[in-house]
Amino acid sequence: MRKIAILYLLGALLISGCMRDEFDTVRVEEGIAARVSLRMLMPDMGGASSAGSDTRTVSPNVENRLETLRVLVFNGSGEIVTNRKYTAQPDAPLSSLQIDTWSGSNHTFCFVANSKDDMDSRLAAVTSYDALREFIVTAAGLDFGLNSTDPLVMTAIEEQVDVQPGSNSITTPVQLQYLAAKLTLTVTDNTPSGQEVTIIGWDVQDAPVRSFLFANDTDANPDPETTADDKDEYWLTSTVDYPFETVDQQTKIVSQTLYLFENRRGGRVDRALPADAVNQYPGMAITDTDSRGKGWFRPKRATAVVITVMHKTSVEMKRVKAYIYLGEDNHSDYNIRRGNHYIFNITVNGVDDIKIDTNVDSSIGDFLVDYGSNLTMDAHPDFRPMRMHAANGTAVVEILDSQGRTYNESGFDATWLKISPLNLMYHQVKQASPNDEWQQAANPTSRIVRPKYIPHKSVREKLESKGKTGWNPVPADKDDDDSMTFADATYRMCYKITDIPFADVVVTNQTFYVYADEFLQNGGNRTAQVCFSFYKNGGDPDKPETRTFIINQSGYFSFYTDDNHQGAGLNLLNADGTPGSVKRKMVLEKYLEFRMVMNPGIDPSVQNISTMQWGFNNLYLYSGSDRFRNGKYLTANMVYTDVMRTNNEATGFGMKTNSYRSMYGSTIKEATIGAYSGSTTGAPYYYPNPTADIYHPIYKSSAGRYCHEKNRDLNGDGIIDDSETHWYLPAQQELLLMLIALPRSEISPGGNIFISSTETGAKNFGYAGVGIRSDGYPFVYSNTQGKLATITYAVRCGRELK
Repeated sequence: MRKIAILYLLGALLISGCMRDEFDTVRVEEGIAARVSLRMLMPDMGGASSAGSDTRTVSPNVENRLETLRVLVFNGSGEIVTNRKYTAQPDAPLSSLQIDTWSGSNHTFCFVANSKDDMDSRLAAVTSYDALREFIVTAAGLDFGLNSTDPLVMTAIEEQVDVQPGSNSITTPVQLQYLAAKLTLTVTDNTPSGQEVTIIGWDVQDAPVRSFLFANDTDANPDPETTADDKDEYWLTSTVDYPFETVDQQTKIVSQTLYLFENRRGGRVDRALPADAVNQYPGMAITDTDSRGKGWFRPKRATAVVITVMHKTSVEMKRVKAYIYLGEDNHSDYNIRRGNHYIFNITVNGVDDIKIDTNVDSSIGDFLVDYGSNLTMDAHPDFRPMRMHAANGTAVVEILDSQGRTYNESGFDATWLKISPLNLMYHQVKQASPNDEWQQAANPTSRIVRPKYIPHKSVREKLESKGKTGWNPVPADKDDDDSMTFADATYRMCYKITDIPFADVVVTNQTFYVYADEFLQNGGNRTAQVCFSFYKNGGDPDKPETRTFIINQSGYFSFYTDDNHQGAGLNLLNADGTPGSVKRKMVLEKYLEFRMVMNPGIDPSVQNISTMQWGFNNLYLYSGSDRFRNGKYLTANMVYTDVMRTNNEATGFGMKTNSYRSMYGSTIKEATIGAYSGSTTGAPYYYPNPTADIYHPIYKSSAGRYCHEKNRDLNGDGIIDDSETHWYLPAQQELLLMLIALPRSEISPGGNIFISSTETGAKNFGYAGVGIRSDGYPFVYSNTQGKLATITYAVRCGRELK
């Protein structure tokens, strides 16, 4: 799934300072100790409730909470005088603050509230006012604020402040302001009787991923209208179809609140009228104020929210994308300014009648397929969910190779890819017999309730040749599972699934999981396709509607010149910590998938995350002297300790809060998992609510468990055993090797500190990172972090390459 330090879309507004009258006529002595008292005023963008909707973004009473405040003081020459971070205490809030600094004329006070991680370390290294004014915040893991419970970053500047020795005060309160703009969308389905609108989700087009920390005369991104320096990497155009956060079936209203960086694109740009201008609306012109022209006359890189729907009438089905171009009005302004809250109310009266600033693209078609961030798999056993929306017909899903050949054609080479209705990546609640037929045993070594399945015959043949079994019995006459009906494929992996029902007259959806085998090729790439075909009831049975999607898989990343060289790798440590004689050649996954949104239709806040937590508190799992290098062993020790069974319960495991050690949580802290809130009926799937505070082996996990889940239960017995375990969380010295050997561009697109599987105490884990010296050169370091701190880091999983 798509991709990641948590980004808090932040803000700053240049506030002109007030020169204090009491210092105007008094000579200021330079460089003497001084203390300045001041008060902070919080900004307010207004809550989503003002638009009549709830929101999962940061709540209004948290948006402007002041948890930390970094104060940078520069002298009249722009040199740093003071650079200090203050943290709020229960008895000492930061709304009133005393700053210890040095006296001088024409000081500039700069304030940054709630900065964290990489941004905070960069601020701590600032030495001049000019450098601060050019300070750029990069949205490396843009999630629109959907998975944050932390306050936003705010900034302010007070200029021309004379500071006398001793006690001083800035009498005018310092007004903080956000960098982010806030957007609230509500969409109302007002289509007439006989029509039906199914809203699939929303995504964005051309949202900036860079911004100056403090307000500047221009945006951080080059102006695409006037310069050739514009780059796609400066902008985010997502393809994920995020689900709307609130859906009211009775009133047919959906809503969403999110944060965006500012994007000042100005007004309409004069363009030649389209050939069908008269059909778009009478009198179409650049000077009109008709919302229907906003899309045509837009400047380059104007930000839009794209809403995807299926529109059904008695005559046809259409796939529709409505582009909501943002700005101060619904017809001519395209500016998104920091600190402002934009509210858009959209009414859908029909496919060609959407009331607000939209351009509508529609195409005839009876089904739609959506998926997550991308369809590029990693080297480890990987998967991608793909969701099909349709009504009144049946479907077929099939794997094709890169040449378009099917499984029964000569030369078919996509045997590494399979498709299944079964999701292998969800935790389940343990059921009583007979509903446990497709679940693993009551108390296996792996301790997570996994689904069982029957591997594809090609996998069964390989395992049987090695004397390995474990899967459920193959039903009679179902041994050849290259192609299976949907009803038969529930617990199988196939090349082709037929007879997929979409019996309702309303649009429904089915989710399929595309599974890729492990790809152990250094830097390689292989390609295949997934073809969806839809047979509409009453249509031509020989001419289905089809859509084909390209699937790529990348090989692992190696930092050895030659993987086969006898000197490649890192010597494992003996139990006493001395270097052993066995070398482990560790290679790396290519992508940081915990930063991706992979599951369509599931709240992104339980998917794309910027950093991860180590996992345990107050529990020293392993203190052996070999803990700095033997990451595979340490990871196994971790994942076999993380979950426990209450009274060794054979059923109901996963429903009690004490089924899990206090290590996971929706917030990064000591946490006990809340009560189970998912389904306990409807075999075979007993999935938890994905938005609940409950263990999930991919998205709500410890770093060690996350890497362990890169392995696959190959024989389908519901257990990842020793023979199936290859991917793990690297130990601290393995991370150091990684960071020393990797090119800077391969370390991390959004963070440069990585969690290791090494413990250094009952409340401490080891990490490694890359820093930048004052002369611009990088350096590698390692350190220890307390587990109870609310600091998290990136994760990159490794594999033992034999």
